[in-house]
Amino acid sequence: MLHGLELCTWYSLSCCLSLLNIPLPHLGIILSTGNRWREMRRFSLMTLRNFGMGKRSIEDRIQEEARCLVEELRKTKSSPYDPTFLLECAPCNVICSIIFHNRFDYKDQHFLNLLQKINENMKILSSSWIQICNNFPLLIDYFPGSHRKYFKNDADMRKYILEKIKEHQESLDINNPRDLIDCFLIKMEEVKGNPQTEFTSEALVNLVNDLFIAGTETINITLRYGLLLLLKHPEVTAKVHEEIDRVIGRYRRPCMQDKSSMPYTEAVLHEIQRYIDLIPTSVPHAVTCDIKFRNYFIPKVREVI
Repeated sequence: MLHGLELCTWYSLSCCLSLLNIPLPHLGIILSTGNRWREMRRFSLMTLRNFGMGKRSIEDRIQEEARCLVEELRKTKSSPYDPTFLLECAPCNVICSIIFHNRFDYKDQHFLNLLQKINENMKILSSSWIQICNNFPLLIDYFPGSHRKYFKNDADMRKYILEKIKEHQESLDINNPRDLIDCFLIKMEEVKGNPQTEFTSEALVNLVNDLFIAGTETINITLRYGLLLLLKHPEVTAKVHEEIDRVIGRYRRPCMQDKSSMPYTEAVLHEIQRYIDLIPTSVPHAVTCDIKFRNYFIPKVREVI
């Protein structure tokens, strides 16, 4: 079962390290639009690929992180355990190695505090109160509620990211970029004479925040849902286990080349991703032009929940 989880972790990490295609007026990627979104997405994809996304180097990182996750789970000795934080640690560390050029120990207090804030904010965003605020945003300005905690957590995370950016600025070598932050800082220097540039310090904070949160929480939810579904369908789990034992065995790490020899396991992983309720209300969208839909008139750029 643990070796199967290592495969599932590796596969989920490799599948979910992608960028969200959601246009809205904001900085970063998730909530940006137009040329800003294109610039940030193009830069991010190019940089992530340069640092291994879709290549063997990222596969090695994911394999190692999956091994660390399985070792931590073995320490529970099959006793009842909430795996939420551990299942966040693995994808978060893969992302951190690309963005911050280092991974964290699973017991690192700063690391755990960050994960706690991400987890807490996801719960707040999924609450009934926030759904009401989405429909009546004026409530946010006049009423107390969990959104205040969300804003504080978000501010704390951005402060941490800004500290990391300042550390990178002090040790930056333009001829030897170590990670995504270094690449962004070099790009900022190249275009600093352009008043229309999208490459600003504020944009960098938002970009790192987007990649950090989106990549961590989506994979965590996918893994937790996957474990739940495998527990609820033991006959499926048995077939997956048989295929893993037959193709990979008990002592070798899974790799991307194994996919073609494991059609049943791949089908199960795809079905988990199809079935799960990953982001129940998604994020706000907007139309690019005035449109009439089912007798409703939606003006250009009006946000739609």
